[in-house]
Amino acid sequence: MGSTDLQCSSTQADLLNFSITSNKNETGHWVAKVNLKHGDNYGLPLHVNVDHTAVLCERSDSVYIVATISAPPRSPSAGYELLPGLGYYKFHTDYKNWYDARKTCIQEGAHLAVINSETESKALLKLWLPHPKMFNDWRNDWAHIGFHDHYTEGQFVTIFDTPLNEAGFSKWQPPNPDGGDKDDCGVFRRNFGTLGDIPCSAKLAFICEQ
Repeated sequence: MGSTDLQCSSTQADLLNFSITSNKNETGHWVAKVNLKHGDNYGLPLHVNVDHTAVLCERSDSVYIVATISAPPRSPSAGYELLPGLGYYKFHTDYKNWYDARKTCIQEGAHLAVINSETESKALLKLWLPHPKMFNDWRNDWAHIGFHDHYTEGQFVTIFDTPLNEAGFSKWQPPNPDGGDKDDCGVFRRNFGTLGDIPCSAKLAFICEQ
């Protein structure tokens, strides 16, 4: 972006100004330009991911642009830790079933963690480090996170109803998912960074994301 395109953002505004323009250059290539503006008072690390695809449909160019802006909240709730480039997370050791864990996250202005990438998966493993021994059985290695198959058996979705295989991360720990009709709630495994499904009534640690 050239200097002549720059404009001052209002220091009073709390909202972001975000725009995308797409033009074909002299060589026939489509180029997308992203413009993101905010005042200094916003004070947060912003990340913009843009997916730009051009296809030829019936002799006419079609351009598809998907943009996502992500930023951690201004004032995280108590106990939340910033994982740079991702957001704020809290590892709860007050063991709860999946439903109560979800309610706790909501009460804190958060939600059960939804993993969207391999990077996020690896980063979340760090939250376990201060808690090497919580149980003396399999529960020590698992924590509730935000996905389930309550709607249709075997079709897992996030708490935002996005199919799990479209959310960005669906790396299962074998033999999961095992197809059990009572294993409806999603969990995340220590060390391996993989997913599993268990009965929702199981009381485990859980991870909230804000």
